[in-house]
Amino acid sequence: MNAWKRISLVCCSFFALGIAPVDAALAQVKVTAATPSSAYQGTISLDVIVSGSGFDPSAKAQYFVSGTTKTGGITVKKVVFRNSRELVTTVDVAADANLASFDIQVTLASGRKGKGTTLFSVKAKPNSPPPAPTYPPARYWHSFASNGGETAQAGRLYMFGGDGGVASSWATFNDLWVYTNAGSTGAAWTFVSTGSSVPGPRKNAGLSCGGGRCVLSNGAYVGSLKETWVFTESSSSWYQVSCGSRRVVCPSARVFPTMAYLPANGTHVLFGGSAGSTAFNDTFTFSPATMTWKSNGNSSAVSARSRAAAAFVPAMGRIVLFGGQQVNVRALNDMYSWNGSVWAPVQQATVSPLAAVPSLHSHSIAWDPAGLRLIVTGGYVDVSDTPNTASFYVTFSQQGGVWKATWTVASGIGCQSAAGSVPDSTVHPGARMAFDVPAGTQVLFGGGENLDGGTTAYGNTVECR
Repeated sequence: MNAWKRISLVCCSFFALGIAPVDAALAQVKVTAATPSSAYQGTISLDVIVSGSGFDPSAKAQYFVSGTTKTGGITVKKVVFRNSRELVTTVDVAADANLASFDIQVTLASGRKGKGTTLFSVKAKPNSPPPAPTYPPARYWHSFASNGGETAQAGRLYMFGGDGGVASSWATFNDLWVYTNAGSTGAAWTFVSTGSSVPGPRKNAGLSCGGGRCVLSNGAYVGSLKETWVFTESSSSWYQVSCGSRRVVCPSARVFPTMAYLPANGTHVLFGGSAGSTAFNDTFTFSPATMTWKSNGNSSAVSARSRAAAAFVPAMGRIVLFGGQQVNVRALNDMYSWNGSVWAPVQQATVSPLAAVPSLHSHSIAWDPAGLRLIVTGGYVDVSDTPNTASFYVTFSQQGGVWKATWTVASGIGCQSAAGSVPDSTVHPGARMAFDVPAGTQVLFGGGENLDGGTTAYGNTVECR
């Protein structure tokens, strides 16, 4: 019998005994499919069935970005052997896993391995919200107010809305930002995430804060708005006050109303504003306890105006309103106080070298408790929007039951870019100021002006003291 016949007889004997030759027992490992064949970033403990052939209980699985040996953010936590044609792999897909196709490699304890290419893929999570911004976009005509907190932990400055951005993506905003730790290296803006119920985009709105709430009223987006929203600090949420019915008292649609908080009775006071060429001289008070407005009618003392500024003056126990604009006619320089029920004129005087009380609109005012004075800054001196470049201090005294305000030019104020701001210490036209009481610091943000290339919005934060 020749050698070939002897080999054939031996093989036949093996098969007759049910014993496979060595090469037949060592079947090739093949990986042909994965079910499911994809997952979103951030998927945890996903069971993926890997199909193929030649598997045994020692099988291990690995996922690699196709054509590489990089895991790409997929971690195999467990492999369960079902049979020679099926494995169950439990995987975690990292939130930042590569958005790519993946190869799956199966390796046995014997060293044999097989790989299936582009069997699995990672996709971006649907409707994933973009990461929260870390600094406000440039803007002007925004609303900016202090909550009146007297400690570093409690003091917050809130900013909402405005127009701005960059030329390629100009926008009207509806974002809420809070500024904390003024006057320190830890000073920072934080975007306030307030859920799905939020005011729409707007500019030129009234805003006052105090007693744990901020009240946002009116403003413009395409047209003037008749809306009131209340932000509660403790829950970081907005609530819209019903203003749709004629039976409900709310300020009519308008822009540039003036607002301030009166701690004595916990109300937010709104005066005036304008709609088109019509200015108002009406007063409304808002009660956060009942979430309702009360109309106090038109003032017999204060003329109709928009773009005025107001602040609570503890020395008087009253809100003081100053300046504003007689729409498209002139800037104003008169002052009034609100005692909770009526407006009364405040006498004014100046100290040399200031020759006259300035006429201003779109300016900012705030009470400085350490200096026992009102700070007046920014804004414009006429209806052509010529910027005001000076700051002023106003002190108050009472003579014969009549309040008197004395004006001086502020001096010795130093300004610098705030920590985390773009490196620009210029207070630009249209910048808005809010006062941080614990730090004794004026914080100014943004502004805008018309330059040769069009409107420019600024996004720098400046601290002055």
